[in-house]
This record gives sequence, C-alpha cells and structure tokens, in this order.
Amino acid sequence: MATAEILTIGTELLLGQLVDTNTAAIAEALAGIGMDVFRETSVGDNEGRIAGAVREALERADAVICAGGLGPTVDDLTREAVAAATGRTLTMDEGALADLSAWFASVGRRMSPNNARQAMFPAGASIIENPKGTAPGFWLDVDNKVIVVMPGPPREMRTMLHEHVVPLLRQRFDLHSVIATRVLRTVGISESELDSRIADLFRTSVNPSIAVLAHINSVDVKLTAKATTREAAHAMIDQLEPEIRRHLGDHIFSSDGASLEEVVGRQLRARGWTLAAAESCTGGLVSELMTSIPGSSDYYLGGVVSYADAVKMEVLGVPAQVLSEHGAVSEQTARSMATGVRSRMRATFGISVTGVAGPSGGSQDKPVGLVYVALANHNDVEVKRLRIPGDREAVRQRAAIAALAMVWRATMERDARPLDPASSQTSPQPVAQKDT
Repeated sequence: MATAEILTIGTELLLGQLVDTNTAAIAEALAGIGMDVFRETSVGDNEGRIAGAVREALERADAVICAGGLGPTVDDLTREAVAAATGRTLTMDEGALADLSAWFASVGRRMSPNNARQAMFPAGASIIENPKGTAPGFWLDVDNKVIVVMPGPPREMRTMLHEHVVPLLRQRFDLHSVIATRVLRTVGISESELDSRIADLFRTSVNPSIAVLAHINSVDVKLTAKATTREAAHAMIDQLEPEIRRHLGDHIFSSDGASLEEVVGRQLRARGWTLAAAESCTGGLVSELMTSIPGSSDYYLGGVVSYADAVKMEVLGVPAQVLSEHGAVSEQTARSMATGVRSRMRATFGISVTGVAGPSGGSQDKPVGLVYVALANHNDVEVKRLRIPGDREAVRQRAAIAALAMVWRATMERDARPLDPASSQTSPQPVAQKDT
C-alpha cells in the first residue's frame, strides 16, 4: 500500500486570502489510483518551514505531493526548500531555460531575468512539463520515496496532475487498486439522528467505509470502497447502499452528487410540471436555488418576494382578514400565499415560505425560527410548521431547503397519482395543517 501526504504552499492560504482547491483535487486524483492520503498540510512562503514540512512528510509517507511556490518571484521558495530538505544543490537546466525563452517569444513577451529561476531544480530531479504556464514541475527520488512538486495555479496544477503525475505515480508504485466513492445526500434528518440510525453499519463496515458529513442544510453519507478495479469497487458500494437506504428511509434524495434543487428540477421536467414560489422571510432564496440550475426555465416559472403585507394582498391575493386575524407568520397566510402564486402564474405547484428569521421580531407565540411552508397543487394545500434553530441566515437557508424538500416529496409521492398540469387553474381546497 502506497501512502501520500499533500503539501500546499503559500502564505495567502494561511491568511484566508485564497481558497485551497488544490488539496481536494490532488486527494481525489490519488484516491482514484488507490493511493491513501494520510495527511494534508498547508505552509507559508518560508524556506525553513517548507523544508521542515517536506522532511517530516518524507518520514511518514511514500510520496510527498507539493503544490505552489514555483513562480519567479522572491517569495516562491519551494524549489530551494526541497533542495535544502534533501541535501541537494540547485542547478540550472539549460533545456528548461530554452523552453522558457521559447514560450515568452511565442507570446511576444520579453522574459525577465527572474524567470530564469523557474529553470532551477534540485540535483537529480526529473522535470515535468507545464503546458499551461511557465513554471515546470519536478519529480525527485529520495531513498525509495518520491517528492512531486507542481505549480500552484489550479489550471496549471490540474493539467500537470492528471496528464503527468498520476501516470508516474501509478507506474512508480505499481498501483493496481482504485478507490471509488458515492455520496448519498439526505434532507429532513439531523446529523445525530442519521448517525444513530446507521451506527451499527458504521462500526461493522470497513471496506466499504462510511463517513457522515454534515452541512448547514443537509447531511451526506459518503461510501468509500477500495478494490482492484473501479467496477469491483462500485459493486461493493452497490451491496452496501440498500442497507443505508433501509435505515434512512425516504430522507435520501440523491446518490450521484446532485443538489436538492437539481433533483427537484429533474422531477418536475420529467413530468412536465411547473413550480412558482411566494417568499417572505427567505427573500428570494427559493428562487435563487431553483434558477441556479441551467435550463430551469423549463419548469420554474418565477417567484414573488412578498415581504410587505401590502404585496401579499395586492400581488398574491392574501385576504386582509387573514392577515389581520392570524398575522403574516401563520398557517393561514402561508396557505393563501401558496395558492395565490400558483393561480397567478398558472403553475402546477405553488410553494410559499413565511416566518420569523430574527434576530428580532419574535414573540412568545411566534418566536424567532418559527416558519410556515405551504405547497399548493390543483386540489389541496399542505402546510408545515417548522421551528428552525440558528441565526438569521441559517433560518433563511434552512427554510428555503425545507420548501424544496416539500416539493421533492410531493413529486415523488405523486408518481403513483399523476397530476394534470392543465388543471392548475382550479381553486385548491385546504387540508389539515401538519406540524413537524
């Protein structure tokens, strides 16, 4: 089993000025060839600290994969640090220097003297060409282990990684296994509840392994299998997935990495149905999620941000009496908003959200986090009363996801009871409120 550590280099990573996407890309590529990553480290632009990180990683791993610090400026110190960590001298490679000169000539630019630093490598290094930029990478064998160094810009790094580094690692370590993953995405279930349902599987399943990844709006279950072929790894996951589904019921909405808004869109498009939204406390987040998917105009007709009561009445047709008797945050108002937007936009479904996002505006009867979500179709309205924890942004985001989850469940449940979109102009009849 070959092991690797990933080392990303750049002070901007430590200051939060740049999001590190290289680590994820490298880790995914290594998993694809069955190479286990045991540690990931970021270090600033300091020769001594970079050299120390390289030496430490060499003690633990078979391969140290570095990204960053190969540019022409004085703070690009990776080549010097690797030379120091391995006791090598830096030498100029005339072939690399000629390639650099030719590249600058081809784009009509003068090569600055400091660019020549990019043709300097630790003694004994093998050069890895960079078809997307001026900084070549390099590969260095050190006592039956290897150090791979690639440039930091993601476009350059990823091309070098996939076209050169992955094949070299596969050959160098005679890698014949692959690691396959599948992410089951859930909605409407907490991390703790999900964990308790699959605790036995989590403890007993080693290959495939199970990991639980919590996000603000959902919880993912990641299944990872290692086998000699990708087909065999996926077959192992295929055997475990039904057990996960048996424990989690209908909370799983995706097994291919698709977001909830993507899945809702697929369901609506496949059935020829449409959706419109009326939002108060979410301020357009439902519309933002739905329209983030290319081609969503096929099924998403539009939305109304009815923040003021006047808009609820004049645009959506919410009766003034409903607002005066029950208030804007109520089951009755949510129902009227959903039926109003569905009728006015002639949609198959109308979804509405109204609530108290906070941090102020709550009361004993209607505390911060109280949200009503309603879904109307041609003959009924379903309303859910939610108590959502968190700050204002968390309440708004979770309310929007709850609305999409309601649409998703409705499209799934109605597979057995086809809904005629043409009947969307008929007046819906209310049904009993559902509290969750």
